[in-house]
Amino acid sequence: MNYNENTFFWLLLVANFFIAVNYMIIRYEQTKMRYVFLRGVIMICCPVTALFCYLLSYLFGVAFRQEEVDYENLSMDKTKKEFEQDVDKDAEMKMLPMEEVLTVSTTKDRREAMINLLKSDVSENLGLIRKAVENEDPETAHYAASALTDIMGKFTGEINRLQASYDADRTNQEVNEEYIDTVLRILDSGALLGVEEMMYLYIYTGLVENLMKHHPGAVTSEQCSMMVRALFKEGKGGQAEEWAELSLNKWPDEEQSYFNLLYIKYNLEKREDFYRVLDELKGSGIPLSPKGLDIIRYWLSK
Repeated sequence: MNYNENTFFWLLLVANFFIAVNYMIIRYEQTKMRYVFLRGVIMICCPVTALFCYLLSYLFGVAFRQEEVDYENLSMDKTKKEFEQDVDKDAEMKMLPMEEVLTVSTTKDRREAMINLLKSDVSENLGLIRKAVENEDPETAHYAASALTDIMGKFTGEINRLQASYDADRTNQEVNEEYIDTVLRILDSGALLGVEEMMYLYIYTGLVENLMKHHPGAVTSEQCSMMVRALFKEGKGGQAEEWAELSLNKWPDEEQSYFNLLYIKYNLEKREDFYRVLDELKGSGIPLSPKGLDIIRYWLSK
């Protein structure tokens, strides 16, 4: 091999090495796939030949990219299948959870989704509207804030009406129960946060305590369960425990009564009492729901 041939050979190797390294860097940035490093090493170990093969493969892919797939031949049962090519974006958007639309979709889609939501019964979606108020898109947040302000204004009017009737006669069972149901509806909506939530929790516990005072037989198991959680959130663990005991005494055949007691014993860190109630639930003979069975299995396995 003479000098010129030797020089050409080394220049070819250097150029091949440079191309291989650049290929690895550029393709990894584009695809984040590790296979590009294997191809790069093959290019370095097989100069020119490997590069030519990959180039030919790329050109082949470009040339036949538009070729249609014969779905009939791919069918497992050899029957003809029809595939929808055009995606109905509006239909797909309606199928997505609203929370995801407000988080990951485009600004235009968020606004359209919010407008569609406001056309529906927003009383069932107050939690979503509350979250949408903090959306990064100003217009979406504005729609949500306006709707929430309007809804809460109407709700405040209803509360004021009920409060007036309640103050006029606190022994009126019908007014008391209607007031409780209205407050519970807004508490369960997810629209309240922080101070607002605590204010309505105090209203709720006061209403149920009043109902218990004047009409003890009218207090329901669901109201009692909510009282346990509301009182604990208010920092009244002792009273919450009393209501949990009361629920078990009044409704000993309901698993929720045991759940109330388990909830407060756990949060008050009364470990021995917690496991005692768990054993009582296990031996109660009450037909347990899947949730009840999961709770027993989980805690008895620890």
